[in-house]
Amino acid sequence: MAAIDRLYSWIALMFLSAIILIALIDQLPPSARNGKGDFVIATSAISLSVAALFVAGNLVDSLRRKIVGNIVENGLAALTMGLWVVAIAFVQNPQNGIATFISNNNEMILYANLYFFSWGTFLAAVFTVGVTFRDNFQFGPKFNQWMMLFTASVVLMATSVNIRSTVCAGEGDSTACSRTKYAIGVGAIGVLFSFIAVFASIMDRISGLLELALTSLSSVLYAFGVIFLTSASGPASTMGNMYFSVWSGCFVSLMLLVGTLFPSGSVNDKDDIHNMETQI
Repeated sequence: MAAIDRLYSWIALMFLSAIILIALIDQLPPSARNGKGDFVIATSAISLSVAALFVAGNLVDSLRRKIVGNIVENGLAALTMGLWVVAIAFVQNPQNGIATFISNNNEMILYANLYFFSWGTFLAAVFTVGVTFRDNFQFGPKFNQWMMLFTASVVLMATSVNIRSTVCAGEGDSTACSRTKYAIGVGAIGVLFSFIAVFASIMDRISGLLELALTSLSSVLYAFGVIFLTSASGPASTMGNMYFSVWSGCFVSLMLLVGTLFPSGSVNDKDDIHNMETQI
């Protein structure tokens, strides 16, 4: 089942990379490109190539033994995600005018294909890192969810920082400005909490009390974030990076909290697995 999860993640990354590469070439012809555009196109081509390699690796036995389930897969998955961390910042930064722009203190979508499929490709890269590291290093089953919360928090913080100068300029709406600052704070705390949880999962040192504290605080902060940011007077009242990231962070935080409060329905860590095997 673990190998199937990784195969599906590589397939998704391959198709999404192909779509975003086509969209980028369409939106950014050679005459209109700069260094950022070239980097994003190169990242899309690299992620397409890497994903295709591992799809083939899962289908061809001789190739599987060399690259699947080892440091090669982990390294290339991490490299692909690292490239997309930078690329998504270029694509989604409203100041670059590639996929979004700012209008009346709100972030607006400029090119839907670039906006949605760049996010899809980025999230597929993050998910692929999560499943490969989880399976190959035997991390806890919640490792993926903490990685997704980390991603949502980084996006929320980065987007809020990018638009703060515009939203808070001059005699702008003080309500929108203060809520943008709140978004920066929520994103920063979410990054810190998820980083602690990811590191603790890697070191196999995450306790039930620590997990409960992190998930509870994250859920409360993101719940208020949804209320403050997506209301009519908030900076995320329209669809954009801030809107999707705050909702994603709220959803993942609540899922983590539910899994922490009611763990009996599933095996939640390696100690549970060990205990079950001992009883058997």
